[in-house]
Amino acid sequence: MTLYPRCGQQLLPRKVTGALRLLLAATAVFGLVLIGGCARKEENRPAAPENTPQAVVPEVIEVVERAGRAPDFTWKDASGKTVSFDSYRGRVTIVNFWATWCVPCKKEIPDLIALSNELAGRDVKILGVSTDRGLGVPAEFGSFVQQNGIPYQNIISSDDLESAFGNVRMIPTSFIIDADGKIAQTMVGIRTKDAFLQSILPLLK
Repeated sequence: MTLYPRCGQQLLPRKVTGALRLLLAATAVFGLVLIGGCARKEENRPAAPENTPQAVVPEVIEVVERAGRAPDFTWKDASGKTVSFDSYRGRVTIVNFWATWCVPCKKEIPDLIALSNELAGRDVKILGVSTDRGLGVPAEFGSFVQQNGIPYQNIISSDDLESAFGNVRMIPTSFIIDADGKIAQTMVGIRTKDAFLQSILPLLK
């Protein structure tokens, strides 16, 4: 059975002795710190209280895998209109998988916001993809995006979408997609604005 650790935690068999447990746990934490990411699997959140207003949030509704290109997928925007990822074609796009509970993800978001503002006049798009799960996620997700002033589009992921992107296991994970829809680079772990720029600028025509 595969066990998925949360940020900085490693689940160990009960038979592991105390000293070995400490050694393995320290090694796991050190590895996560170096990568700057969290294991993606997180237990489902409880449902929001009935009197909590549910924000209208875009959720992935269909995914189409394609050989040699990033998958196409659709979601409903706040107005109920269906939007296709292929509408981003012709621009360099960062698809950033993250979650509201992931500390490295939250540390990376200000850099993505700064990047979005700096490249506002260029052919660059950023798409945030929340991997949060649970019945209470829509309200929490919408509140998080609003409170942090995230200007770029964010949607709620699905298992099919994560599978289509190669089975995303660690977050944050960002895919740099060129104007032709091909995945030019995969970034696992937290990145700075300058690191994103170094990957994006050579792809701009």
